[in-house]
Amino acid sequence: MPLYKYKAKDKKDRIVEDVIQAANQKEAVSLLKIDNLQILTIKSLEKKDIVIFGGGISVSEKAAFCRFMSTMLKAGLPLTESLDIIRQETQNKKFQSILFDLIYHIRKGETLSSTMAKYKDEFDTVFLTMIKAGEESGTVEKSFDYLAKQLLASHELSQKVKSAMMYPSIIICAMLASGGIMIGFVLPKMSEVFLSLNVKLPPVTKFVMDFGMAIGTNLALTFGLLLSFIFFIILLFLIKKTRQFIFSYLVKLPVISGVMDQLDTARFARTLSTLLRSGVPIVVALDVVSDVLKQPHLRKHAKEFSEGVSKGMALSEVLINRKKSFPVTLIQTIKAGEKTGSLDNVLEELATFYETEVDYSLKRATSLLEPLLMLVIGVAVGAMVVLLITPIYSIIGGLESGF
Repeated sequence: MPLYKYKAKDKKDRIVEDVIQAANQKEAVSLLKIDNLQILTIKSLEKKDIVIFGGGISVSEKAAFCRFMSTMLKAGLPLTESLDIIRQETQNKKFQSILFDLIYHIRKGETLSSTMAKYKDEFDTVFLTMIKAGEESGTVEKSFDYLAKQLLASHELSQKVKSAMMYPSIIICAMLASGGIMIGFVLPKMSEVFLSLNVKLPPVTKFVMDFGMAIGTNLALTFGLLLSFIFFIILLFLIKKTRQFIFSYLVKLPVISGVMDQLDTARFARTLSTLLRSGVPIVVALDVVSDVLKQPHLRKHAKEFSEGVSKGMALSEVLINRKKSFPVTLIQTIKAGEKTGSLDNVLEELATFYETEVDYSLKRATSLLEPLLMLVIGVAVGAMVVLLITPIYSIIGGLESGF
C-alpha cells in the first residue's frame, strides 16, 4: 500500500509530522481522524511521485548518509531517529521519500535491510549484504562506517577516470563541432560562389564543390540524418545487450584493457575487504563481489570462486587455478594474508595499491593521447585548408587560361 506524509495537530495542539500507510488518501485521512488528529497537510509518497520529483541518489550522497548513520548510531541514537535527522537535512527529494519509507517500515517491525531491498536501483547487493550482516551481528554502525569508506574510495576512483577522460572528450567534441560548421555552412557558401563561375574545374575540385552544394541545398535533411545517427549511437549504449557487446570489444584495446584490469582488481580487493570486515562469510562475499566487476570474463570467473572455497579450498588456491583472472601479485599477497589471518587488511592494502596504479595508468594514457590528438587535429586542419584552398587555385588557374 502507498505511503502518505502528513502534518497534523494532536489534542494538545502539538504539531505532529509522520508517515501513514493506507489504500488511498481518503482512508489515510479517516485513520488519522480516528487518532483524533487535525490534518494540516497530507501528501502521497508513492514510487511514481519519487521518480517525478527526484533524480537518483549520487555515490557521494550515499557515502555521506553512511558516515552520518555510523556516527549517530555510535553516539547511541535510535535507528529511526537517526534516519529522520538525515531526512530533514537532505535536499534530495527522492532520498527524503525513501527515508520516510524506511522509518515507517522499521517502526512497523521490519528490518532496515529488508526495507532497503525494495530500492535495489539505489542500494546495490554489496550495500544490502553489509547492512544485513551488521543487523545479524548487532554492529550496524560498523557496517555503515565500512560502507562510507568503500563508497568514498569508489567515488574517488570513478572521479579520476572521468577527469582523465575530460580533456580528450572536449578536444574531440570541439574538433567535430568545428568540422561540422565548416562542412555545413562555410563549404556550401564557397561552392555556391565557385560553381556560379563558368570555369572548368578538376574532377576532385568539382566533387568537393558538388558535395558542398548538396549539403547547402539539403541542410535540414543533412542535420536531420546527423541527429538521427547520434540518437542511434546513444540508443545502442542505452540498450543493455548492445552496450555489453560494445564494451566487450572496447576492453580488449591495448591501453584500455590494462586500465580495466587494474580497475576490476581494485574493485575486487576493496569490496571483498569491506564485506569480510562487516562479518559476511567469505562464500557469500565472493558471490556478491562478482556483481561489482565490469569485465564479462572476470565476472564469469568470479562466480566460480565461491564454489571452490565452499569445497574447502583457500581463496589463493582458487585464484591460482584462474591465473588469467587477476595479477600474480594479488594472488601471492592474498596467500600471505590467509597464512597470517589478516586477509581483510591485506585486501584493503591491495585495493589502495591498484587504485594508485589506475591513477598512474590514466595519467600515462592521457600524456600519450595528448600528442596523438594534436596530430589528428593538425591533419584535420591541414585537410580542411587543402579542401578549401585547392578549389580557389583551380578557379584562378581556369580564369587565367580563359584570358
